[in-house]
Amino acid sequence: MNPNRTVPQLLADLWTRPLARLLCYLGLLVLAFLLVGRLSGVLVTVAVAYGLAYLVNPALVWLEKRGLARGWGVLLLTLVLFAVVTLLFWRLAAQMTSFIFSLPALADRVTALLERALEKPNPDPGIDLLQYQLAQYVQSRAQELARDVGPLFDRLLSSSPSVLAGWLNWLGRAGLLLTLTLYFALDYRRVSRGLLSVFPRDWQPAVGRLSEDVSESFGRAIRGNLLVGLSVGALAGLGLLLLNVPTPLVLGVFTAAMWLVPYVGILIAVVPALLQAIPLGTTAVVLVVVLYFVLNQVGGNLLSPLIMGRTIQIPPSALMVAVLIGLAVGGALGAFLASPVALLVYRWGTRYWLHSRAYQGGKGRGELGKEEGVGQVDERVQDPVR
Repeated sequence: MNPNRTVPQLLADLWTRPLARLLCYLGLLVLAFLLVGRLSGVLVTVAVAYGLAYLVNPALVWLEKRGLARGWGVLLLTLVLFAVVTLLFWRLAAQMTSFIFSLPALADRVTALLERALEKPNPDPGIDLLQYQLAQYVQSRAQELARDVGPLFDRLLSSSPSVLAGWLNWLGRAGLLLTLTLYFALDYRRVSRGLLSVFPRDWQPAVGRLSEDVSESFGRAIRGNLLVGLSVGALAGLGLLLLNVPTPLVLGVFTAAMWLVPYVGILIAVVPALLQAIPLGTTAVVLVVVLYFVLNQVGGNLLSPLIMGRTIQIPPSALMVAVLIGLAVGGALGAFLASPVALLVYRWGTRYWLHSRAYQGGKGRGELGKEEGVGQVDERVQDPVR
C-alpha cells in the first residue's frame, strides 16, 4: 500500500472492490427505507399534488394552444373550481345532512321489507334458514346504524376543541395540497424534466419511454373515467330530481363516485336511490330502476367511447378478472386502478414483448429501438393507445 496516496485515491481503490460497493448500496437502501418511513406523509402529499397537476395538464395545454398563457390558465381553472364548489357546497351540505339523518329510517324500511318477505316460509328448510340468517344480519346492522349515526353526526357538528382542531387540521392540509398542486401545474414541464434528470443519463431514454407508457395508459383511463363518472352522476341527479326522489344531489354525487368502480359500482349506487324512492310508491321504485339501467347503458356504450376515444380492445372477461383482482388486493381503489393497469400491461405486451427476440425466436429484430426507433410499433400490431 502506497502511504502517499490521497484520500480520493484510497476511496477510488476501495470502490473497485465488489464487497465495498455492496455494503454501500445496502447502507443507502436502508437509509432510503428509513427516510421514506419518516417522510411518508410528505411524500403522499407531493404525489397527490403532482397527480392532480398531471390530470389538469391537458386542459392547460389546450388553453395554451388557444393563446392563453399557462399562468392565466391555472388562474382560470382555479376560479372555475372555486365557483363550482361554492355554488354546490351549501346545497350539497344540506342534502347530506338530510340524507344522514334519514339513514335510520332507511334501515327501518329495509327491516320492514325483509319481514314482509319472510312472512311466507320457504318450503326448502335450507333456503328458509338462509333467509332468516340474512334478515337477522341486516336487522342487526340496521339497528347499529340507527343507534350510531345520530351521535356521530352530532359530534362532527359540535364545536368542541378537539373537533375544531380536527377540522382546522384538515383545512390546512387541503390548502397545502391545493397550493402545491398550483405550483406543479405552473411548472409542470420543468418538474417533469427534473424528475427525469434524477436518473443516470444512460437510463433516461428507457425511463422516458416507460413514463410515456404509464402516462398514456393511466392518463387516458383515469381522466376518461372521471369525466364519464361526473357525466353519469349529473344525469343521475337530474333524473332523480325529476322523479322527486329526496336528496338527488347527494345521490348523484354518490353515483358519480360509484361509477369509478367498474361493473359493480352502478349496482351499489342504485341501492340508496331505491331506498329513498320506496315511500314514493311502486311506480317511483320501478322508474329509479329504469333510470339506472339507462344510465349504465348510456355511460358504458355512449359516454365512454365518446369521451375516452378509441381505446385498446381488452376482452371484457379479461377486464373483469382484472377488476376482481383489484378488489381483492386494494378494495375500491384497486378496482378503480384495475382498468389503467390492464391497459398498461396490454400496451407493454404489444409494444415490447411481441417485438422481442424472446417472443419471435430466431427472427427477432434485436433490442427495442435499433431497427424501428423509439416508440414505433410493428404494422402487424397496432399501438393500442395513441
